[in-house]
Amino acid sequence: RSSDKFEAGSAALCARACAETMECTHWTYGEQAGVARCFLRKSDAGREEAEGWQAGSRDCAPPELPGTALALAAAELPALRACDEGRSESCPDIRRAAATWRYAIEHVSRAGEGAFDADAMMYVAEIQSGLDAFMAHISEDNYPIVADNNRQLFNALRGWLEAQTRDAGPVDLQDPSLPNVFRGRLCVTSACYG
Repeated sequence: RSSDKFEAGSAALCARACAETMECTHWTYGEQAGVARCFLRKSDAGREEAEGWQAGSRDCAPPELPGTALALAAAELPALRACDEGRSESCPDIRRAAATWRYAIEHVSRAGEGAFDADAMMYVAEIQSGLDAFMAHISEDNYPIVADNNRQLFNALRGWLEAQTRDAGPVDLQDPSLPNVFRGRLCVTSACYG
């Protein structure tokens, strides 16, 4: 797929989403069918100028957020904790909960590169692999087990994550480009923005 699109509140949010998406090299933001949308691209092929649209490369984005802060914000999200026991009235969408866990674990994995020893990285990779397998064949009965495994990972790494986040300095919570996890919302299945 060469494009991924989603509703977005600002060009800054679109730019940040591109910067955090490995495959994205360029982004485009504008109104389509009356809705403000962000398009994440794998290249700038087919680029055209159009009135009311903004675009840029992945380097044209707000300052990078610390991966540890993103991971902690996702894992500590009350809406995600409400899903720990599975689908319920307070957790109507297991897919979004699993997508939020994926977002958290991806950021732990990136932050751990070069900082964790081989055993810790292998543990993170195992948890990530289990979550990927779950997402490929979602079974609501298995979700509490997956969530428990993920919680164990975050509990084991909590001290390190908190120290790294503290050392990186505060996140400006007024920044309109912050992902859903800083706004109290679960990720959607394809992105954590919008």
